Amino acid sequence: MSLLDTIIADLTTAMKAKEAERVSVLRMVKANLMNRKIEKGGELTDEEITKALQSLVKQRRDSIEQYEAAGRTDLAAKEAAEITVIDVY
Repeated sequence: MSLLDTIIADLTTAMKAKEAERVSVLRMVKANLMNRKIEKGGELTDEEITKALQSLVKQRRDSIEQYEAAGRTDLAAKEAAEITVIDVY
């Protein structure tokens, strides 16, 4: 089972369990991966998926820094929760 298949299976499981936050993050991850697949014009390898996930985590860490500098700890906490979901993969 590829990494993308695992993410899609986990998305389905989260939807059935009504885990709204996890569903939201996994949908975002899936959409990002599908966009990269379209840009590439073919299937993504697990290595490419891993790089994409690392990029998403880096974006969230940058956002956390900016939110904390602006005093928006609520938004920083949301980004940190998203990192926790993405880091599983």
